[in-house]
Amino acid sequence: MRRSHRRATAIALQTSLPRLPTIVACYPRHLVSPARRWIRELVSSPAKIVTVVVVATGLVWWQWPLISGQDSRTDVVLLTDGFLTSTERPVTYRIHEDGRSLRWDAEATSWCDAAEAVQKIEAEADPAAFVLSFADADGCDGEAVTKAVQAAKGHTVLVVAQPGRSGLESAAAQSGATLIDPSSFIGDQLTATAMPCQWWETCTADGTIAVRTADGALTAEGGDRVARLIVAQLP
Repeated sequence: MRRSHRRATAIALQTSLPRLPTIVACYPRHLVSPARRWIRELVSSPAKIVTVVVVATGLVWWQWPLISGQDSRTDVVLLTDGFLTSTERPVTYRIHEDGRSLRWDAEATSWCDAAEAVQKIEAEADPAAFVLSFADADGCDGEAVTKAVQAAKGHTVLVVAQPGRSGLESAAAQSGATLIDPSSFIGDQLTATAMPCQWWETCTADGTIAVRTADGALTAEGGDRVARLIVAQLP
């Protein structure tokens, strides 16, 4: 008798209380249904799975300096004048694409004060590599490049020569730095505004590409060429 009474009471409570929605029912159907359909299509297509994995891997690789905390460290410090700062974006892009953090520094404006700037940055940031490139050498002594390399205290130093400029860069190899001569890619004079295309570039009808503007500044394509040479020599 008591058992029947309890069952009747439970049935009465269930019918009198409103039905609680399930978790799935709380989601908008216009979002849930397409998602389910996309997952079914993805699972049934190995090619789509591979595509998703490749895209996810690429995103992780691109953001790895941030994910791993490397963005708080400095891999490369670049000290230069308008030669490279005029095409800062392609240079930055190419070095970041290589998985390295980059710091542009304006401490030095010529070879005359390069050594002092390198010494200060080495003490503050302790970067893996320095990239130095200056056109102006007026008033500098003949050991300006050597002193700048020595100030790096054993860190990798890349010296990018500027065709038709200071000429002090020849001392780079003797002082332990790596000399990068981009003249074969951007011409050996400021007036060389166009060069034959490389395989990765989109050529004009005559098979050339603009690497400098009329005033001698690097174009984005010219900056990308120099950046590729820099990345190839980084440790």
